[in-house]
Amino acid sequence: MYKPVPARPKKTDIVRSRTGCQGCRERKTKCDEQKPTCGTCARLGKVCRDRDREFRFRVTTGRAEATDRSSTSQAFELTGSDGSAFADLDLIRSLQHTERDIFYSTYWEGQCLPALHPIFHSTSRHITNNVMLRDAILALSSCNLSRLHAEQRTQSTTSMGLFSPSLIHQTRSQLYYSSAIRRFASLNQLEYQANPTLSLTVLVLFAYIESSMGNFHGFSCHVQGLSKLFINIHDAVLSSTFTPLLSAWMQVRFVVWWARAYFSSIEVHQQLPSITLPPSLNAPCTSLHERRVTILSIMCEAHRISFQAALKHWSSDATCPDPNPTETPNPQVLLAEQSHRLDEWLSHLPPSEQPIPPTQSTPSPAHQTNEPIIFPSHDAALNFAYSLVARIMTSPSFLATLPSTNPKDLGHECSASTPFLTLLLRILSGINLHTSLVQNTYTIGFSSLLLASLLRCQDPSLSLEIQSWLQKLNDVHPTEEGAFPVYQALRVARAVHRQRTEHGFDVFAISLPVDDGGGWPKFSAYNSQRIEGLVLHGKWRGSGRLGEVRVWV
Repeated sequence: MYKPVPARPKKTDIVRSRTGCQGCRERKTKCDEQKPTCGTCARLGKVCRDRDREFRFRVTTGRAEATDRSSTSQAFELTGSDGSAFADLDLIRSLQHTERDIFYSTYWEGQCLPALHPIFHSTSRHITNNVMLRDAILALSSCNLSRLHAEQRTQSTTSMGLFSPSLIHQTRSQLYYSSAIRRFASLNQLEYQANPTLSLTVLVLFAYIESSMGNFHGFSCHVQGLSKLFINIHDAVLSSTFTPLLSAWMQVRFVVWWARAYFSSIEVHQQLPSITLPPSLNAPCTSLHERRVTILSIMCEAHRISFQAALKHWSSDATCPDPNPTETPNPQVLLAEQSHRLDEWLSHLPPSEQPIPPTQSTPSPAHQTNEPIIFPSHDAALNFAYSLVARIMTSPSFLATLPSTNPKDLGHECSASTPFLTLLLRILSGINLHTSLVQNTYTIGFSSLLLASLLRCQDPSLSLEIQSWLQKLNDVHPTEEGAFPVYQALRVARAVHRQRTEHGFDVFAISLPVDDGGGWPKFSAYNSQRIEGLVLHGKWRGSGRLGEVRVWV
Protein backbone atom coordinates (compact mmCIF):
# COMPACT_ATOMS: atom_id res chain seq x y z
CA MET A 1 0.00 0.00 0.00
CA TYR A 2 1.09 3.52 -0.73
CA LYS A 3 1.72 5.78 2.22
CA PRO A 4 -0.28 9.02 2.44
CA VAL A 5 1.29 11.94 0.60
CA PRO A 6 3.02 14.20 3.13
CA ALA A 7 1.69 17.73 3.50
CA ARG A 8 3.43 20.31 1.32
CA PRO A 9 5.61 22.60 3.44
CA LYS A 10 4.72 26.28 3.45
CA LYS A 11 6.95 28.50 1.35
CA THR A 12 6.64 31.32 3.84
CA ASP A 13 5.18 32.01 7.26
CA ILE A 14 3.88 35.40 6.21
CA VAL A 15 0.15 35.78 6.74
CA ARG A 16 -1.37 38.64 4.77
CA SER A 17 -3.89 40.67 6.70
CA ARG A 18 -7.16 41.60 5.05
CA THR A 19 -8.45 43.64 7.99
CA GLY A 20 -5.45 45.85 8.78
CA CYS A 21 -5.85 49.60 9.12
CA GLN A 22 -5.78 52.03 6.20
CA GLY A 23 -2.61 53.77 7.41
CA CYS A 24 -0.54 50.57 7.55
CA ARG A 25 -1.76 49.61 4.09
CA GLU A 26 -0.70 52.96 2.65
CA ARG A 27 2.71 52.70 4.40
CA LYS A 28 2.98 49.06 3.25
CA THR A 29 3.79 47.87 6.74
CA LYS A 30 2.41 44.96 8.73
CA CYS A 31 -0.52 45.89 11.00
CA ASP A 32 -0.91 44.17 14.37
CA GLU A 33 -4.65 44.98 14.16
CA GLN A 34 -4.87 46.18 17.77
CA LYS A 35 -8.01 48.12 18.63
CA PRO A 36 -8.80 50.99 18.81
CA THR A 37 -5.28 51.97 17.66
CA CYS A 38 -2.71 49.60 16.18
CA GLY A 39 0.85 49.67 17.49
CA THR A 40 2.37 51.34 14.41
CA CYS A 41 -0.14 54.20 14.35
CA ALA A 42 0.25 54.67 18.13
CA ARG A 43 4.04 54.87 17.77
CA LEU A 44 3.83 57.39 14.92
CA GLY A 45 1.05 59.42 16.54
CA LYS A 46 -1.27 58.87 13.57
CA VAL A 47 -5.04 58.41 13.51
CA CYS A 48 -5.77 54.72 13.04
CA ARG A 49 -8.50 54.33 10.42
CA ASP A 50 -10.17 51.08 9.43
CA ARG A 51 -10.04 50.18 5.75
CA ASP A 52 -13.10 51.25 3.83
CA ARG A 53 -14.29 48.09 2.13
CA GLU A 54 -17.02 49.75 0.10
CA PHE A 55 -17.08 48.35 -3.42
CA ARG A 56 -17.69 50.20 -6.64
CA PHE A 57 -17.52 49.47 -10.36
CA ARG A 58 -14.85 51.16 -12.43
CA VAL A 59 -14.33 50.93 -16.17
CA THR A 60 -10.74 50.13 -17.16
CA THR A 61 -8.99 49.36 -20.41
CA GLY A 62 -6.04 47.01 -20.39
CA ARG A 63 -4.16 44.16 -22.06
CA ALA A 64 -5.81 40.78 -22.02
CA GLU A 65 -3.41 38.01 -21.09
CA ALA A 66 -5.27 34.97 -22.33
CA THR A 67 -4.55 33.95 -25.92
CA ASP A 68 -8.19 33.33 -26.73
CA ARG A 69 -9.09 36.94 -25.94
CA SER A 70 -8.61 39.95 -28.14
CA SER A 71 -5.44 42.01 -27.81
CA THR A 72 -7.30 44.74 -25.93
CA SER A 73 -10.50 44.41 -23.97
CA GLN A 74 -12.57 46.63 -21.77
CA ALA A 75 -13.44 45.13 -18.42
CA PHE A 76 -15.21 46.04 -15.22
CA GLU A 77 -12.87 46.08 -12.27
CA LEU A 78 -14.38 45.68 -8.80
CA THR A 79 -12.35 47.92 -6.55
CA GLY A 80 -12.30 49.27 -3.03
CA SER A 81 -12.40 52.96 -2.30
CA ASP A 82 -8.64 52.91 -1.88
CA GLY A 83 -8.23 51.83 -5.49
CA SER A 84 -7.16 48.24 -4.77
CA ALA A 85 -8.54 45.66 -7.18
CA PHE A 86 -10.39 42.58 -5.99
CA ALA A 87 -11.52 41.10 -9.30
CA ASP A 88 -11.28 41.65 -13.04
CA LEU A 89 -14.53 40.72 -14.78
CA ASP A 90 -14.81 40.76 -18.55
CA LEU A 91 -18.54 41.25 -19.10
CA ILE A 92 -18.63 39.53 -22.45
CA ARG A 93 -16.44 36.49 -21.85
CA SER A 94 -16.32 35.86 -18.10
CA LEU A 95 -19.90 36.44 -17.00
CA GLN A 96 -22.66 33.99 -17.75
CA HIS A 97 -25.70 35.25 -19.62
CA THR A 98 -27.86 35.38 -16.49
CA GLU A 99 -25.18 37.31 -14.61
CA ARG A 100 -24.98 39.85 -17.41
CA ASP A 101 -28.74 40.30 -17.25
CA ILE A 102 -28.55 40.90 -13.52
CA PHE A 103 -25.69 43.35 -13.94
CA TYR A 104 -27.49 45.44 -16.57
CA SER A 105 -30.78 45.24 -14.63
CA THR A 106 -29.01 46.63 -11.57
CA TYR A 107 -27.47 49.40 -13.65
CA TRP A 108 -30.90 50.16 -15.13
CA GLU A 109 -32.41 50.64 -11.68
CA GLY A 110 -29.55 52.76 -10.34
CA GLN A 111 -28.57 54.90 -13.33
CA CYS A 112 -31.21 54.84 -16.08
CA LEU A 113 -34.48 55.15 -14.17
CA PRO A 114 -33.59 58.49 -12.50
CA ALA A 115 -33.25 60.02 -15.98
CA LEU A 116 -36.55 58.62 -17.29
CA HIS A 117 -40.23 59.29 -16.73
CA PRO A 118 -41.38 57.79 -13.38
CA ILE A 119 -43.80 55.51 -15.26
CA PHE A 120 -40.84 53.27 -16.09
CA HIS A 121 -40.43 52.44 -12.40
CA SER A 122 -43.69 50.49 -12.46
CA THR A 123 -42.96 49.13 -15.93
CA SER A 124 -39.70 47.60 -14.72
CA ARG A 125 -41.62 45.31 -12.34
CA HIS A 126 -42.76 43.27 -15.34
CA ILE A 127 -39.24 42.62 -16.59
CA THR A 128 -39.26 39.02 -15.36
CA ASN A 129 -42.63 38.22 -16.95
CA ASN A 130 -41.95 39.44 -20.49
CA VAL A 131 -38.77 38.59 -22.38
CA MET A 132 -39.36 41.25 -25.03
CA LEU A 133 -39.67 44.01 -22.42
CA ARG A 134 -36.64 42.66 -20.55
CA ASP A 135 -34.47 42.69 -23.67
CA ALA A 136 -35.58 46.24 -24.54
CA ILE A 137 -34.74 47.46 -21.03
CA LEU A 138 -31.36 45.72 -21.02
CA ALA A 139 -30.61 47.10 -24.48
CA LEU A 140 -31.19 50.66 -23.26
CA SER A 141 -29.26 50.00 -20.04
CA SER A 142 -26.17 48.68 -21.82
CA CYS A 143 -26.43 51.46 -24.41
CA ASN A 144 -26.44 54.04 -21.62
CA LEU A 145 -23.44 52.38 -20.01
CA SER A 146 -21.54 52.35 -23.29
CA ARG A 147 -22.03 56.09 -23.78
CA LEU A 148 -21.22 57.18 -20.24
CA HIS A 149 -17.97 55.20 -20.11
CA ALA A 150 -15.77 56.27 -22.96
CA GLU A 151 -12.71 54.62 -24.46
CA GLN A 152 -9.85 56.78 -25.64
CA ARG A 153 -9.03 56.34 -29.30
CA THR A 154 -5.62 55.03 -30.31
CA GLN A 155 -5.79 57.24 -33.39
CA SER A 156 -8.01 60.28 -33.01
CA THR A 157 -9.39 62.54 -35.69
CA THR A 158 -10.25 66.20 -35.26
CA SER A 159 -13.86 65.87 -36.39
CA MET A 160 -14.80 62.79 -34.36
CA GLY A 161 -13.16 63.62 -31.05
CA LEU A 162 -10.69 61.80 -28.82
CA PHE A 163 -13.12 59.26 -27.35
CA SER A 164 -15.49 56.53 -28.48
CA PRO A 165 -18.26 54.69 -26.62
CA SER A 166 -17.47 51.42 -24.85
CA LEU A 167 -17.39 48.73 -27.53
CA ILE A 168 -18.22 45.86 -25.17
CA HIS A 169 -21.38 47.43 -23.78
CA GLN A 170 -22.40 48.74 -27.20
CA THR A 171 -22.08 45.22 -28.65
CA ARG A 172 -24.16 43.79 -25.82
CA SER A 173 -26.78 46.52 -26.36
CA GLN A 174 -27.13 45.60 -30.03
CA LEU A 175 -27.59 41.92 -29.16
CA TYR A 176 -30.35 42.71 -26.66
CA TYR A 177 -31.90 45.17 -29.11
CA SER A 178 -31.94 42.63 -31.95
CA SER A 179 -33.64 40.09 -29.70
CA ALA A 180 -36.31 42.58 -28.63
CA ILE A 181 -36.91 43.70 -32.24
CA ARG A 182 -37.39 40.10 -33.40
CA ARG A 183 -39.93 39.42 -30.67
CA PHE A 184 -41.77 42.68 -31.34
CA ALA A 185 -41.92 42.02 -35.10
CA SER A 186 -43.51 38.61 -34.43
CA LEU A 187 -46.53 40.13 -32.63
CA ASN A 188 -49.80 40.01 -34.50
CA GLN A 189 -52.65 42.52 -34.52
CA LEU A 190 -54.54 40.78 -31.73
CA GLU A 191 -51.49 40.84 -29.48
CA TYR A 192 -51.05 44.57 -30.14
CA GLN A 193 -54.63 45.25 -29.12
CA ALA A 194 -54.55 42.89 -26.15
CA ASN A 195 -51.75 44.82 -24.45
CA PRO A 196 -51.27 48.22 -26.11
CA THR A 197 -49.48 49.62 -23.06
CA LEU A 198 -46.75 46.99 -23.37
CA SER A 199 -46.38 47.68 -27.08
CA LEU A 200 -46.11 51.41 -26.47
CA THR A 201 -43.58 50.87 -23.66
CA VAL A 202 -41.31 48.77 -25.86
CA LEU A 203 -41.57 51.22 -28.77
CA VAL A 204 -40.68 54.14 -26.50
CA LEU A 205 -37.63 52.21 -25.25
CA PHE A 206 -36.65 51.55 -28.86
CA ALA A 207 -37.00 55.27 -29.59
CA TYR A 208 -34.73 56.15 -26.65
CA ILE A 209 -32.06 53.82 -28.02
CA GLU A 210 -32.24 55.29 -31.53
CA SER A 211 -32.19 58.81 -30.08
CA SER A 212 -29.08 58.02 -28.02
CA MET A 213 -27.41 56.59 -31.11
CA GLY A 214 -28.42 59.49 -33.37
CA ASN A 215 -30.11 57.06 -35.75
CA PHE A 216 -32.63 59.30 -37.48
CA HIS A 217 -33.71 56.62 -39.96
CA GLY A 218 -34.32 54.03 -37.24
CA PHE A 219 -36.22 56.58 -35.17
CA SER A 220 -38.42 57.39 -38.16
CA CYS A 221 -39.36 53.71 -38.43
CA HIS A 222 -40.54 53.73 -34.82
CA VAL A 223 -42.55 56.92 -35.47
CA GLN A 224 -44.40 55.07 -38.22
CA GLY A 225 -44.91 52.05 -35.95
CA LEU A 226 -46.36 54.20 -33.20
CA SER A 227 -48.64 55.99 -35.65
CA LYS A 228 -50.10 52.63 -36.71
CA LEU A 229 -50.39 51.55 -33.09
CA PHE A 230 -52.37 54.68 -32.13
CA ILE A 231 -54.99 53.91 -34.78
CA ASN A 232 -55.94 50.66 -33.06
CA ILE A 233 -55.82 51.58 -29.37
CA HIS A 234 -58.75 53.92 -28.86
CA ASP A 235 -59.72 52.26 -25.57
CA ALA A 236 -56.24 52.62 -24.11
CA VAL A 237 -56.02 56.36 -24.52
CA LEU A 238 -57.75 56.99 -21.21
CA SER A 239 -55.72 54.46 -19.22
CA SER A 240 -53.65 55.65 -16.26
CA THR A 241 -50.37 54.40 -17.77
CA PHE A 242 -50.94 55.39 -21.38
CA THR A 243 -50.75 59.17 -20.94
CA PRO A 244 -47.43 59.10 -19.01
CA LEU A 245 -45.94 56.82 -21.68
CA LEU A 246 -47.21 59.20 -24.33
CA SER A 247 -45.46 62.03 -22.49
CA ALA A 248 -42.22 60.04 -22.51
CA TRP A 249 -42.66 59.38 -26.22
CA MET A 250 -43.25 63.04 -27.07
CA GLN A 251 -40.21 64.10 -25.06
CA VAL A 252 -37.91 61.90 -27.12
CA ARG A 253 -39.52 63.22 -30.31
CA PHE A 254 -38.54 66.76 -29.33
CA VAL A 255 -35.01 65.55 -28.53
CA VAL A 256 -34.62 64.08 -32.02
CA TRP A 257 -36.16 67.17 -33.61
CA TRP A 258 -33.66 69.39 -31.78
CA ALA A 259 -30.76 67.16 -32.78
CA ARG A 260 -31.76 67.36 -36.44
CA ALA A 261 -31.88 71.15 -36.25
CA TYR A 262 -28.20 71.09 -35.15
CA PHE A 263 -26.52 70.61 -37.56
CA SER A 264 -28.33 70.83 -40.92
CA SER A 265 -28.40 72.94 -44.06
CA ILE A 266 -30.55 76.05 -44.46
CA GLU A 267 -32.93 74.12 -46.72
CA VAL A 268 -33.49 71.37 -44.15
CA HIS A 269 -33.87 73.82 -41.27
CA GLN A 270 -36.52 75.77 -43.15
CA GLN A 271 -38.45 72.57 -43.82
CA LEU A 272 -38.35 71.16 -40.28
CA PRO A 273 -41.96 70.35 -39.39
CA SER A 274 -43.84 71.45 -36.34
CA ILE A 275 -44.50 68.73 -33.75
CA THR A 276 -48.03 68.93 -32.43
CA LEU A 277 -48.92 67.62 -29.00
CA PRO A 278 -51.61 64.88 -28.96
CA PRO A 279 -55.00 66.06 -27.65
CA SER A 280 -54.65 63.98 -24.48
CA LEU A 281 -51.52 65.99 -23.54
CA ASN A 282 -53.22 69.36 -24.01
CA ALA A 283 -55.19 68.88 -20.80
CA PRO A 284 -54.01 70.65 -17.61
CA CYS A 285 -50.68 69.16 -16.53
CA THR A 286 -50.58 67.30 -13.23
CA SER A 287 -46.92 66.28 -13.01
CA LEU A 288 -43.46 67.70 -13.60
CA HIS A 289 -42.84 65.44 -16.59
CA GLU A 290 -46.11 66.39 -18.25
CA ARG A 291 -45.16 70.04 -17.77
CA ARG A 292 -41.78 69.23 -19.32
CA VAL A 293 -43.41 67.99 -22.51
CA THR A 294 -45.48 71.18 -22.71
CA ILE A 295 -42.50 73.50 -22.26
CA LEU A 296 -40.45 71.46 -24.75
CA SER A 297 -43.27 71.91 -27.23
CA ILE A 298 -43.25 75.69 -26.67
CA MET A 299 -39.46 75.98 -26.84
CA CYS A 300 -39.04 73.88 -29.99
CA GLU A 301 -41.88 75.58 -31.82
CA ALA A 302 -40.58 79.05 -30.91
CA HIS A 303 -37.11 77.95 -32.01
CA ARG A 304 -38.49 76.70 -35.34
CA ILE A 305 -40.43 79.91 -36.06
CA SER A 306 -37.60 82.24 -35.03
CA PHE A 307 -34.82 80.50 -36.93
CA GLN A 308 -36.85 79.83 -40.06
CA ALA A 309 -37.87 83.50 -40.23
CA ALA A 310 -34.27 84.64 -39.63
CA LEU A 311 -32.69 82.24 -42.13
CA LYS A 312 -34.89 83.57 -44.92
CA HIS A 313 -32.54 86.57 -45.05
CA TRP A 314 -29.65 84.29 -46.08
CA SER A 315 -31.49 81.68 -48.18
CA SER A 316 -31.16 81.53 -51.96
CA ASP A 317 -34.73 82.78 -52.50
CA ALA A 318 -34.39 85.71 -50.09
CA THR A 319 -34.55 88.21 -52.97
CA CYS A 320 -37.60 86.58 -54.56
CA PRO A 321 -40.93 88.07 -53.48
CA ASP A 322 -43.48 85.76 -51.92
CA PRO A 323 -46.17 85.02 -54.56
CA ASN A 324 -48.88 84.67 -51.87
CA PRO A 325 -47.85 86.98 -49.02
CA THR A 326 -51.29 86.92 -47.43
CA GLU A 327 -51.19 83.12 -47.09
CA THR A 328 -47.83 83.09 -45.28
CA PRO A 329 -48.31 83.28 -41.49
CA ASN A 330 -46.66 86.28 -39.88
CA PRO A 331 -43.76 85.02 -37.70
CA GLN A 332 -44.41 87.77 -35.17
CA VAL A 333 -47.99 86.56 -34.72
CA LEU A 334 -46.86 82.95 -34.38
CA LEU A 335 -44.23 83.88 -31.80
CA ALA A 336 -46.84 85.86 -29.88
CA GLU A 337 -48.96 82.71 -29.67
CA GLN A 338 -46.03 80.76 -28.22
CA SER A 339 -45.34 83.61 -25.80
CA HIS A 340 -48.94 83.36 -24.59
CA ARG A 341 -48.54 79.58 -24.12
CA LEU A 342 -45.38 80.27 -22.13
CA ASP A 343 -47.20 82.73 -19.88
CA GLU A 344 -49.87 80.10 -19.22
CA TRP A 345 -47.23 77.48 -18.43
CA LEU A 346 -45.46 79.74 -15.95
CA SER A 347 -48.72 80.74 -14.28
CA HIS A 348 -49.44 77.09 -13.41
CA LEU A 349 -45.93 76.28 -12.21
CA PRO A 350 -46.22 74.94 -8.63
CA PRO A 351 -43.95 76.30 -5.86
CA SER A 352 -42.13 72.94 -5.72
CA GLU A 353 -40.75 73.63 -9.21
CA GLN A 354 -39.91 77.29 -8.77
CA PRO A 355 -36.56 78.73 -7.63
CA ILE A 356 -35.80 78.56 -3.93
CA PRO A 357 -35.93 82.14 -2.56
CA PRO A 358 -32.55 83.56 -1.51
CA THR A 359 -31.76 83.66 2.18
CA GLN A 360 -31.08 87.41 2.20
CA SER A 361 -34.18 89.53 2.66
CA THR A 362 -32.75 92.53 0.78
CA PRO A 363 -30.10 91.24 -1.61
CA SER A 364 -27.50 93.61 -2.98
CA PRO A 365 -27.22 94.21 -6.75
CA ALA A 366 -24.16 91.94 -6.88
CA HIS A 367 -26.11 89.28 -5.04
CA GLN A 368 -28.92 89.55 -7.55
CA THR A 369 -26.70 89.15 -10.60
CA ASN A 370 -24.06 86.66 -9.48
CA GLU A 371 -25.59 84.26 -6.98
CA PRO A 372 -26.63 80.85 -8.37
CA ILE A 373 -30.34 80.17 -8.67
CA ILE A 374 -31.16 76.96 -6.83
CA PHE A 375 -34.18 74.70 -7.44
CA PRO A 376 -35.74 71.94 -5.34
CA SER A 377 -34.66 69.37 -7.96
CA HIS A 378 -32.55 69.03 -11.05
CA ASP A 379 -35.62 68.32 -13.19
CA ALA A 380 -37.27 71.53 -11.98
CA ALA A 381 -34.14 73.51 -12.87
CA LEU A 382 -34.05 71.99 -16.35
CA ASN A 383 -37.71 72.76 -17.00
CA PHE A 384 -37.21 76.37 -15.94
CA ALA A 385 -34.17 76.59 -18.22
CA TYR A 386 -36.40 75.49 -21.10
CA SER A 387 -38.79 78.32 -20.27
CA LEU A 388 -35.94 80.86 -20.39
CA VAL A 389 -34.77 79.65 -23.81
CA ALA A 390 -38.38 79.76 -25.00
CA ARG A 391 -38.59 83.37 -23.77
CA ILE A 392 -35.41 84.21 -25.68
CA MET A 393 -36.82 82.68 -28.86
CA THR A 394 -40.14 84.53 -28.60
CA SER A 395 -38.51 87.95 -28.38
CA PRO A 396 -40.44 90.15 -30.83
CA SER A 397 -37.66 92.71 -31.33
CA PHE A 398 -35.06 90.40 -32.88
CA LEU A 399 -36.83 89.68 -36.16
CA ALA A 400 -37.89 93.34 -36.45
CA THR A 401 -34.37 94.73 -36.09
CA LEU A 402 -32.43 91.95 -37.87
CA PRO A 403 -32.54 93.50 -41.38
CA SER A 404 -32.20 97.06 -40.07
CA THR A 405 -29.12 99.14 -40.94
CA ASN A 406 -30.08 101.93 -38.57
CA PRO A 407 -27.03 102.72 -36.38
CA LYS A 408 -29.14 102.72 -33.22
CA ASP A 409 -30.12 99.08 -33.89
CA LEU A 410 -26.65 97.75 -34.70
CA GLY A 411 -25.33 95.64 -31.86
CA HIS A 412 -28.68 95.73 -30.06
CA GLU A 413 -30.74 93.24 -32.07
CA CYS A 414 -30.64 90.73 -29.18
CA SER A 415 -30.71 93.13 -26.24
CA ALA A 416 -34.14 91.88 -25.14
CA SER A 417 -32.66 88.38 -24.64
CA THR A 418 -29.87 89.46 -22.29
CA PRO A 419 -31.84 89.34 -18.98
CA PHE A 420 -33.11 85.81 -19.69
CA LEU A 421 -29.68 84.57 -20.74
CA THR A 422 -28.26 86.01 -17.51
CA LEU A 423 -30.85 84.04 -15.52
CA LEU A 424 -30.00 80.89 -17.48
CA LEU A 425 -26.32 81.24 -16.61
CA ARG A 426 -27.20 81.74 -12.93
CA ILE A 427 -29.15 78.47 -13.03
CA LEU A 428 -26.17 76.74 -14.60
CA SER A 429 -23.85 78.02 -11.89
CA GLY A 430 -25.95 76.10 -9.36
CA ILE A 431 -26.10 72.86 -11.36
CA ASN A 432 -24.02 69.82 -10.49
CA LEU A 433 -22.20 68.83 -13.69
CA HIS A 434 -22.17 65.10 -12.92
CA THR A 435 -25.90 65.13 -12.22
CA SER A 436 -26.45 66.98 -15.47
CA LEU A 437 -24.51 64.37 -17.43
CA VAL A 438 -26.53 61.48 -15.98
CA GLN A 439 -30.04 62.91 -15.72
CA ASN A 440 -30.04 64.79 -19.04
CA THR A 441 -29.35 61.62 -21.01
CA TYR A 442 -32.84 61.33 -22.51
CA THR A 443 -33.79 64.97 -22.93
CA ILE A 444 -32.39 68.18 -24.38
CA GLY A 445 -29.40 69.12 -22.23
CA PHE A 446 -27.85 72.39 -21.13
CA SER A 447 -25.01 72.29 -23.68
CA SER A 448 -27.36 72.53 -26.66
CA LEU A 449 -29.53 75.11 -24.85
CA LEU A 450 -26.45 77.30 -24.49
CA LEU A 451 -25.59 76.89 -28.16
CA ALA A 452 -29.08 78.04 -29.16
CA SER A 453 -28.95 80.94 -26.68
CA LEU A 454 -25.49 81.97 -27.91
CA LEU A 455 -27.04 82.69 -31.31
CA ARG A 456 -29.30 85.25 -29.61
CA CYS A 457 -26.55 86.93 -27.60
CA GLN A 458 -24.38 89.93 -28.50
CA ASP A 459 -22.86 90.56 -25.08
CA PRO A 460 -19.16 89.47 -25.21
CA SER A 461 -19.04 88.82 -21.46
CA LEU A 462 -22.07 86.50 -21.59
CA SER A 463 -20.69 84.83 -24.69
CA LEU A 464 -17.43 84.17 -22.87
CA GLU A 465 -19.33 82.86 -19.85
CA ILE A 466 -21.18 80.38 -22.07
CA GLN A 467 -17.88 79.22 -23.51
CA SER A 468 -16.39 78.86 -20.01
CA TRP A 469 -19.30 76.70 -18.79
CA LEU A 470 -19.00 74.43 -21.82
CA GLN A 471 -15.27 74.16 -21.14
CA LYS A 472 -15.94 73.08 -17.54
CA LEU A 473 -18.38 70.46 -18.78
CA ASN A 474 -15.83 69.32 -21.34
CA ASP A 475 -13.20 68.96 -18.60
CA VAL A 476 -15.55 66.77 -16.55
CA HIS A 477 -16.85 64.63 -19.41
CA PRO A 478 -15.81 65.57 -22.96
CA THR A 479 -18.25 63.31 -24.80
CA GLU A 480 -21.93 64.24 -24.63
CA GLU A 481 -24.64 65.76 -22.45
CA GLY A 482 -28.28 65.35 -23.35
CA ALA A 483 -27.11 63.16 -26.28
CA PHE A 484 -25.42 66.30 -27.68
CA PRO A 485 -21.63 66.27 -28.32
CA VAL A 486 -20.05 68.53 -25.70
CA TYR A 487 -16.78 69.02 -27.58
CA GLN A 488 -18.70 69.92 -30.74
CA ALA A 489 -20.77 72.55 -28.93
CA LEU A 490 -17.58 73.98 -27.40
CA ARG A 491 -15.86 74.31 -30.78
CA VAL A 492 -18.83 76.09 -32.30
CA ALA A 493 -19.10 78.42 -29.28
CA ARG A 494 -15.43 79.35 -29.67
CA ALA A 495 -15.90 80.06 -33.38
CA VAL A 496 -18.96 82.25 -32.74
CA HIS A 497 -17.25 84.14 -29.92
CA ARG A 498 -14.14 84.71 -32.06
CA GLN A 499 -16.18 86.17 -34.92
CA ARG A 500 -17.91 88.61 -32.60
CA THR A 501 -14.90 89.79 -30.62
CA GLU A 502 -12.21 89.78 -33.32
CA HIS A 503 -14.14 90.58 -36.49
CA GLY A 504 -17.28 92.41 -35.33
CA PHE A 505 -19.49 89.78 -36.96
CA ASP A 506 -22.59 88.89 -34.89
CA VAL A 507 -23.62 85.29 -35.61
CA PHE A 508 -27.36 84.54 -35.48
CA ALA A 509 -27.54 81.09 -37.11
CA ILE A 510 -25.32 78.20 -38.15
CA SER A 511 -25.74 75.61 -40.89
CA LEU A 512 -23.90 73.00 -42.90
CA PRO A 513 -22.74 73.87 -46.43
CA VAL A 514 -24.17 70.54 -47.64
CA ASP A 515 -26.65 68.54 -45.62
CA ASP A 516 -25.68 64.97 -44.70
CA GLY A 517 -29.06 63.73 -43.51
CA GLY A 518 -27.95 63.84 -39.88
CA GLY A 519 -24.99 61.55 -40.50
CA TRP A 520 -24.63 57.92 -39.46
CA PRO A 521 -25.69 56.25 -36.20
CA LYS A 522 -23.18 56.89 -33.40
CA PHE A 523 -21.97 53.31 -32.93
CA SER A 524 -18.32 54.28 -32.60
CA ALA A 525 -18.49 58.02 -31.92
CA TYR A 526 -20.26 60.67 -29.87
CA ASN A 527 -21.31 62.72 -32.86
CA SER A 528 -23.06 61.30 -35.88
CA GLN A 529 -21.63 63.85 -38.30
CA ARG A 530 -18.09 64.47 -39.53
CA ILE A 531 -18.40 68.23 -39.28
CA GLU A 532 -15.29 70.02 -40.48
CA GLY A 533 -16.79 73.27 -41.73
CA LEU A 534 -19.81 75.41 -40.85
CA VAL A 535 -21.53 78.41 -42.38
CA LEU A 536 -22.06 81.22 -39.86
CA HIS A 537 -24.96 83.51 -40.76
CA GLY A 538 -24.78 86.95 -39.21
CA LYS A 539 -24.46 90.68 -39.50
CA TRP A 540 -21.46 92.99 -39.66
CA ARG A 541 -21.79 95.32 -36.72
CA GLY A 542 -20.03 98.20 -38.42
CA SER A 543 -22.12 98.40 -41.60
CA GLY A 544 -25.28 96.49 -40.67
CA ARG A 545 -24.83 94.30 -43.74
CA LEU A 546 -25.99 90.69 -43.53
CA GLY A 547 -23.39 88.12 -44.54
CA GLU A 548 -22.02 84.61 -44.26
CA VAL A 549 -18.67 83.33 -43.03
CA ARG A 550 -17.36 79.79 -43.52
CA VAL A 551 -15.20 78.44 -40.72
CA TRP A 552 -13.39 75.20 -39.91
CA VAL A 553 -14.19 73.64 -36.54
